[in-house]
Amino acid sequence: MNYVMHFCRNKECNNGWVDKDLTNATVNPPKWKYCKECAKKLGIDYDAQTPTSNLTPKEIEHKNKLRERINKAREIKFKNIHSALTEI
Repeated sequence: MNYVMHFCRNKECNNGWVDKDLTNATVNPPKWKYCKECAKKLGIDYDAQTPTSNLTPKEIEHKNKLRERINKAREIKFKNIHSALTEI
């Protein structure tokens, strides 16, 4: 199990702590998790938090649009490869 430095998702909170690395962070410290104090204030189960459990509706919409764009790009790439192979 790898560990990483986390910073609290609450922008007004300056807490940081070392915790399990659930996102394979390489450069930037994750900011998706609330610290224990903020989670308690918000009524969130600190241990049940996941990278997507605390997303706002706007963040979820953005993530879904990004996923759609990635899927379209993959389809186009596959079609280009497939058409190039059938031409030969």
